Amino acid sequence: MIDAVYRPESRRVLDALSGGSDIGETVRIFALSLLALSLAGCVSLTPQHEQRLDEIQRFADRATAVYGKPFVKISVQRATNLNIGAVYRQGNIFLNERMLDSPNLKKTIAHELGHYVLGHSGFIPNAVSQADWQRAQEQKELDANAKAVEILMRADGLTEPEAVKVVADALRRSADAQAKNNLPLTPGHLPASAELADLLARFPDSAVTLR
Repeated sequence: MIDAVYRPESRRVLDALSGGSDIGETVRIFALSLLALSLAGCVSLTPQHEQRLDEIQRFADRATAVYGKPFVKISVQRATNLNIGAVYRQGNIFLNERMLDSPNLKKTIAHELGHYVLGHSGFIPNAVSQADWQRAQEQKELDANAKAVEILMRADGLTEPEAVKVVADALRRSADAQAKNNLPLTPGHLPASAELADLLARFPDSAVTLR
C-alpha cells in the first residue's frame, strides 16, 4: 500500500480531505487510515522481533541496491485496527508491529518495495470521481503484487515459481482471513481473492493454483 493521498501536488485530493471534492468518502478514509499508521509511533521490540526487522531491512537494502534506488528505511509502528500491514511513504516503509509475527512479512515488504520501484505516488491525475480513484488505486496494488515477484527473484534469488508462491500464499492467507472473519478490505485494494487471481493470470507458467 502506498500513501496515496497526502501529497501536495494533488489539489483535488487535498480538497477531498476537507469534503470539497467528488472523490469522496473512500479517499478520506484511506488518507486517515494511512496517516494513522505512519504516525502511530515506534515500539519496543523483543530480540526476536529485532532479528526479523534486521532481516527484512537487509532484504530491502539488497532490493534498492539491485534497482539502483536510494535507501529505504523500515520503521515498526504500533498496531492499529485498520487492516493495513504496511505503508510506503516518501522513502520509508511503516510496518504494523503485528506483521513481525506474520508469515506474510516478506511478501508485505516486497509489495511495498514494488510501489517504490514502480514510482507510485499519491497523485492520480485523472481521478475526478471516487470510482476513478478506486480503480486507479486498485491497479497500483495489483502492479505492486506483480513487481514483488520480480523483487523476490532479483533480491532474494528465488526462481519465478518460488517467488510467485510467496506472494500467492500470502494473498491466499489474506483471502481466507477475510472470508472467515468478515474483515474489511484494506483501503484501495480489491478482495485478496481477486488480487490472487490477477497475480496468477500474470504468471501462468508458475504452476501455482488458486487453492
